[in-house]
Amino acid sequence: MKSRYLLLILILYSCQTSSPEDKTEIRESLPLFTLIGPEHSKVNFVNIIEEDATRNVFAYEYFYNGGGVAILDINNDKLPDLFFTGNMVEDRLFLNKGNFVFEDITAYAGVGGGNGWSTGITVVDINSDGFDDIYVSRSGGYSIPEMRKNHLFINNRDNTFIEQAASYGLNDMGYSTQAVFFDYDNDQDLDMYLVNHPIDFSRPNGIENREATDLKYCSDKLYQNDGNNFFTEVSKSAGVQNDAFGLGVSISDVNNDGNMDIYVSNDYIEPDFLYLNNGDGTFKEMIREATRHISNYGMGVDIADFNNDGYTDIMVLDMVAEDYKRSKTLMGAMDAEGFWNTVNAGNHYQYMRNTLQLNNANGTFSEIAQLAGVAKTDWSWAPLFADFDNDGYKDLFVTNGYKRDVSNRDFTAYTEEAAMAKGGQVSFNLMEILQRIPSVKLSNYVFANNQDLTFSNKSSDWGLTQKSFSNGAAYTDLDLDGDLDLIINNINDYPFIYKNNSSVKGNHNYLNVELTAKILEGARISIYYTGESQMLEYNRTKGYLSCVGKVIHFGLGSIQTVDSVTIDYPQGYRETILNVKANQTLWSYRKNALPHSRVHKHKAQSFVEITGERGLEFVHEENEYDDFERELLLPAKHSNHGPAMAVGDVNGDGHQDLYVGGAAGFEGYLFMQNFKGEFSMVEVNEWAQDKNCEDVDAVFFDADNDSDLDLYVVSGGNEFMANSNNLQDRLYLNNGKGIFRKSLRSLPEMLSSGSCVKPADYDQDGDLDLFVGGRVIPGKYPFSPRSYLLENKNGIFTDVTESNSNNISSIGMVTDAVWINNSEEGYPDLILVGEWMPITYFNNDNGVLKNVDYPGFKESAGWWNCIEAADFDADGDLDLIAGNLGTNSKYAASIKEPMQVYCDDFDKSGNLDIVLAQFFEGNCYPVRGRECSSEQMPFISQKFPSYTVFAEASLSDIFGSESLSHSKVLKAHLLESVYIENLGDDFRITPLPNMAQLSPIQDVVVRDINMDGHLDAILVGNSYSPEVETGRYDAGTGLVLQGNGKGHFIALNSSKTGLFTPFDARKTSFIQLPSEKSVLLVANNNGALQSFLLHLPQTASF
Repeated sequence: MKSRYLLLILILYSCQTSSPEDKTEIRESLPLFTLIGPEHSKVNFVNIIEEDATRNVFAYEYFYNGGGVAILDINNDKLPDLFFTGNMVEDRLFLNKGNFVFEDITAYAGVGGGNGWSTGITVVDINSDGFDDIYVSRSGGYSIPEMRKNHLFINNRDNTFIEQAASYGLNDMGYSTQAVFFDYDNDQDLDMYLVNHPIDFSRPNGIENREATDLKYCSDKLYQNDGNNFFTEVSKSAGVQNDAFGLGVSISDVNNDGNMDIYVSNDYIEPDFLYLNNGDGTFKEMIREATRHISNYGMGVDIADFNNDGYTDIMVLDMVAEDYKRSKTLMGAMDAEGFWNTVNAGNHYQYMRNTLQLNNANGTFSEIAQLAGVAKTDWSWAPLFADFDNDGYKDLFVTNGYKRDVSNRDFTAYTEEAAMAKGGQVSFNLMEILQRIPSVKLSNYVFANNQDLTFSNKSSDWGLTQKSFSNGAAYTDLDLDGDLDLIINNINDYPFIYKNNSSVKGNHNYLNVELTAKILEGARISIYYTGESQMLEYNRTKGYLSCVGKVIHFGLGSIQTVDSVTIDYPQGYRETILNVKANQTLWSYRKNALPHSRVHKHKAQSFVEITGERGLEFVHEENEYDDFERELLLPAKHSNHGPAMAVGDVNGDGHQDLYVGGAAGFEGYLFMQNFKGEFSMVEVNEWAQDKNCEDVDAVFFDADNDSDLDLYVVSGGNEFMANSNNLQDRLYLNNGKGIFRKSLRSLPEMLSSGSCVKPADYDQDGDLDLFVGGRVIPGKYPFSPRSYLLENKNGIFTDVTESNSNNISSIGMVTDAVWINNSEEGYPDLILVGEWMPITYFNNDNGVLKNVDYPGFKESAGWWNCIEAADFDADGDLDLIAGNLGTNSKYAASIKEPMQVYCDDFDKSGNLDIVLAQFFEGNCYPVRGRECSSEQMPFISQKFPSYTVFAEASLSDIFGSESLSHSKVLKAHLLESVYIENLGDDFRITPLPNMAQLSPIQDVVVRDINMDGHLDAILVGNSYSPEVETGRYDAGTGLVLQGNGKGHFIALNSSKTGLFTPFDARKTSFIQLPSEKSVLLVANNNGALQSFLLHLPQTASF
């Protein structure tokens, strides 16, 4: 196959007399990448790893972590040269002779490094003479510090180098992974940050602190350049002393303040480090403040602006397999107790998957790897953002592979069982044990950027089919043809050198930029064209153990002229170049730049946060309850659906007041507003007496037709027994002055864990009736709880569910409902949504609710959370927005391959068992693994004695087709949050923009925010309820959907609107203040009530 593609390239170059049709056919048959073999390239380096009884992964846990690759131009001939680091072999330098042919000049150049274990490679012009120098980090399990001395090779400008690390003060003897050079203190010389790691792997996931004396060889180090090319360690005073298993490092100005920040990805329990540069020579570690969660086993890292919004995003790799069978054999179940011990000890939320941190442009990030389709790439090392297909958007390349599957669960079970058989004493033949560990080569990944926050796996289509144990990687234009080639360092194999065929295929244009200045690191290059822009930073240390080329490369798609190019040099200088033609290398010179600050000036925004002001101080405190003790395989908790929130003028003074409900054990509170728009909290004894209930929804409405607002509170939760009195809803009658008393006779017995209450005069008799949704039966997920249609008869609510509706009482796990007038008769229809429910429509036939199966709602079952109605397309009827789980999760669903849940007593133990299932490559498998499934159903471990056998079994193999057919079965076909257009005789569902899919949408409020005559929607959400293996849904920050009056929306994030709700938001509502001012309220579970003042459009806009 490789020779066929090489032949095609030669044919294409030689076909000068071929027809255009023939050339097009040849171009289209080429993959994007073609592998150039060592027989042509003469790159015969192999990073050989040989295991024996003393040198192996048990003696040194980073034994298979591999080596790096660097792109450099040692003789300034514009042809990129290659440098590879070796672990048990010498490093090698290859001079580019052109046409993908290289010459090994290692011995002549004097850069082999001798004995030792090389890891990362960094290219830097450390003495500012215009020639690339080389810094090699070294580690290994050597106890003699001299063996770990890092090397600095100074370029003699004649293809030779001299080692001078000691002369520069950079002969660090720690266990080094990688170095990065940049001017952190803005004094116009290069400093160095060095990533080190501890050598004690006995307790890598322990949460105890090591003594400071242990940090000499373990801590990362910051070396400050004194201006005369001598470096002094300043780690402690600069605030970067630490103790972690660092594997990756990248620099970037992540908050656009003009200072370069540091991101370090860490293996094991210690969180990654995000060191924000204070601009005064010190850093502040901000990973917990800036991110909501991170990877657990952080490998390599790259930082780049992948969505072209002008802010850099962060990609960190982990080690979770995409393949179902590998995922079930390689990774154990998440230890919930250990996870919470770690979090409670002050560490971060860390999950075993890749993370893609989308920059919110306000100092925070939203993690979206699952939405983006890049969360699982097996045991991965180097992520690299680059525009490989030259379409104007950065794609993502990932190296993949580990010499031995040391996390294979059958292997670990074998060693544990063997040790137990020997009384806990392990006396194995190490070589025999090593041979028992599976060794599986895997293909690397490349993902095409879809330009909508998502990526598509193009590994096979683009020609990356070779399997390997790949580690470090870098990109550059080796043949100077305008596209980026790939170079990859492999274990026990020749490096992969992939020629990029974009220029041959002739699809897209490009622009290269080369910079000349004393300090290049941290320079920012932006291009602008046809209303679009791209941005790249000059930072060559990327991915894992590697360094990319120095040419800045932009793909342009069909663009032939760039309107302007701006180069922001360090220390605040900018050069602007106008009307730049495509398909060339543009040179920029620091001497042409003028003083300029690149700190962004933010426009006035529509929302200004005033949380805690005006007396609106409330913190919802959730009661502690572990839902998973009773239902181990529950996908998420149901004991924390609050808080409830209701807005209304309860004392008739013309000012709206606020009720916020409490969790079980906490009472709700009333906030009374005065004429100044200030609030005072009022304790109501009636509510305090009912504090054992979990308040999940509430509404002010006139229940007894006495012209004041009464309060209905829905009781919910999962911490009670089914039919507990604490599940009874409550109605509090108002005396007209804001004094409430509980009515003991107004409601029927309703011992159902509820979700929502929606008033409407459904029978058109002049008073308000109620629909009350049932959320869950405690201890019996996913069976349908009881829902209610309550008819108001002179202030007494009667249960007419069975007589006046069909199937509402057991319709499903309802989460929300909305009444809409969809006919001329005036009787409101009812629309319900819920978990595992389709969007369900009940037509109101003169006071009788009848289920109508609209074709547009067919197979719309999802994990719905909320629904809201408004005329978004201005055609006179009510459309809908429905909030769903979103697509930023491990779950996937479609009409052909739905998500499924089965429930029955599968093991005949007397307890219900929950089984989640979804499809992989056409077959249906359980979501949960062998370990946690066996804990709930012990027969599974007996029936499937190994993880491998379990992984090969389908859902029906495990439980039996007959048993599954007799169980409770629910399906979900749609997980996106959607816009639903009312067509009059049907409905049309359209997914909302991907920004609305980052997290579950819990509530929607509609308003014309910018006063343009078109309705907008405000979405809030997230959910901290899922079990720990799934992880929190926490990427949402609040979103405004700006409507155009035609049913289309533009998603505006926090940086554009000022609305920032990054917590576990459950309810949102506007409350009116005097002087026509409005405040948006957001009620967060287990957190503070947020409030945002809405500015009128003359002072702020989108």
